[in-house]
Amino acid sequence: MPLLRLLSLVILTGLFGCSSEPDPANQDGKELYSYYCAGCHKESGDGSFLQGIPANNRTEFSAAELVDVIRTGHPDLPDMPHFSQLSRMQASAIAQHLQRQLKE
Repeated sequence: MPLLRLLSLVILTGLFGCSSEPDPANQDGKELYSYYCAGCHKESGDGSFLQGIPANNRTEFSAAELVDVIRTGHPDLPDMPHFSQLSRMQASAIAQHLQRQLKE
């Protein structure tokens, strides 16, 4: 039993140690999106695999609205987490990344 517990701790430490939180000064929208958003919305923005999570290309928010949704949430999206730890500049970088991604 102690060996199993130790092995579990080693595995968990390895998993979480590989994905460190981005530098708070990071302004790269693509990197920030990958860390904070892609887990649900996927890298491509197609979040349709999770019921109720819209794909990014079907969302009709302005850049300013996206910044607010990212940082403070939205009453119509109660299951989406908000990321108040992000600066407005970081949330804006994510919004700009989304807008560029939608044009492709």
